[in-house]
Amino acid sequence: MTEYACTNDCLTSEERKKILSRLHSLLFWVGENVPNTEELDGRNVQLKDVVFRFITEQQPNEDTVRSAHELARSLEHKARSLERDLRLEPIERETAYRVMHEALGLLRAVDELRDIKVKDRNLKARELMSKVSDEKRWLGFLQEVR
Repeated sequence: MTEYACTNDCLTSEERKKILSRLHSLLFWVGENVPNTEELDGRNVQLKDVVFRFITEQQPNEDTVRSAHELARSLEHKARSLERDLRLEPIERETAYRVMHEALGLLRAVDELRDIKVKDRNLKARELMSKVSDEKRWLGFLQEVR
């Protein structure tokens, strides 16, 4: 838990409710960006770059997917910790909104990382064969029409 100080312009209970409801909304990720860097396990991680590499990998293998999901768990844990701070800690309004956006950015990264799955190796071949068969049918149809 991070220590926050609130000497003036403290977050009101109404504002706290709005922030927490934004964290729990279905479209929480709208307008949020994955943070450029994030401290995880005492190291600064270029999070935006790492997430981008994971989600753009053409055919992720099981190790890649496992690593992405482990990172997602770590990020979700950190986002929930920030949420807990927002729920319980006395905090200044400006700091609260900064923490909210950090948590939302982390949750966006979690959402994108959890979508990574091992693709069926034969899926591309089946898709290609389906396209070839469609082309053959169309060519046959065009020859009949002529």
